[in-house]
Amino acid sequence: MSYLKSHIFSVSISRNIDLFESLFNTYYAGLVAYATRLVGNVNTAEDIVCDVFTLVWEKQEILQMENQKAYLFTAVRNQSLNYLAQLKVRDEYREYIVQKGDVTGLLTWEYYVKSELKEHIERAVHNLPAQCQKIFIMNRFENKSVAEIANEMQLSTRTVEKQIGIALKKLRVDLADYLSVAYLIYLLYP
Repeated sequence: MSYLKSHIFSVSISRNIDLFESLFNTYYAGLVAYATRLVGNVNTAEDIVCDVFTLVWEKQEILQMENQKAYLFTAVRNQSLNYLAQLKVRDEYREYIVQKGDVTGLLTWEYYVKSELKEHIERAVHNLPAQCQKIFIMNRFENKSVAEIANEMQLSTRTVEKQIGIALKKLRVDLADYLSVAYLIYLLYP
């Protein structure tokens, strides 16, 4: 790649990072509040908003849209409604299994799959960079908020949010082969 092309490419990436950070800083809190009203849970709302911002970063053309605010709120609404629909399906399936009375086989299979999946998750979390791993564990397994983690580790909330986003992205890649099984377990058991 010639110097000029390389320079133009790096300026373009830098501009996209600035646009992304600006969008994130401007809309994150409002999107989390909106999603929380829809799904009734702050942690779930934060996950939904992080997923939307991950999509925005992966599809760079969204950064160039004219009405990004409308896009973000629509995407968060759609993701929230999908989440609620998944909860409904899970609850209906549970009720069906209970009515059918064949819970034993399901529980044995679920135990086996959960234990294997747990191993893979632990390995993937262990492979995260040290600070990213610590922040992710504090957030997901110790149920600490972004603000609590930032205060405890003496970091900015933005840094903590970025590290959680990085962890989620890496885990999605590392666990890609197991996501369909994890999703099924999620649907069946909270």
